[in-house]
Amino acid sequence: MAQLLRPLRANLGAVAAVGVGAGLVYAYAKPKPPTVFGGFNPQYLRLDSVEQVNHNTKRLRFAFPNPDDLSGLPLTSAVLTFSKPAGHLLPVLRPYTPITHASTPGHLDLLVKHYPSGKQSTHLHSLSPGDSLAFVTAIPGYAWQRNRFRRIACIAGGAGVTPVWQLVQGILADPNYKTVV
Repeated sequence: MAQLLRPLRANLGAVAAVGVGAGLVYAYAKPKPPTVFGGFNPQYLRLDSVEQVNHNTKRLRFAFPNPDDLSGLPLTSAVLTFSKPAGHLLPVLRPYTPITHASTPGHLDLLVKHYPSGKQSTHLHSLSPGDSLAFVTAIPGYAWQRNRFRRIACIAGGAGVTPVWQLVQGILADPNYKTVV
């Protein structure tokens, strides 16, 4: 009789171990929220709000399709925008670096300075909440590696302000970063 119970006990032990393992994986594995940008995926995002930052700069907030969506952009990445401004024969493609942290759900913020002769900046400054803008794809930036440097100093100007802002924001928001800014 003991010989008959031995395989049964072994099988029950294996089933219990698999069950406990599956339970732990299920309990600790969190599904990743959907991301908006990843590869070539052209889409229109609706302008949710506009904030005048100074005399020639606006913060434009674009809503993601779902309020739980994340951008999916790594640090120092940009997005390629596409528009057909009124009065222009050809469409305009321009990259912009978001100032929203990658873990912020539901929207993407762009800080856009208006240049009087700038086709895309003029078009973006003319948008009103409810209008849409085409986002073509993500453009990877500098491949930042966590904790590669003990200290960094940042100096930025012009088009370099938003990528540096995005990098510093990402470093300061992650408790696993040991880099001193």
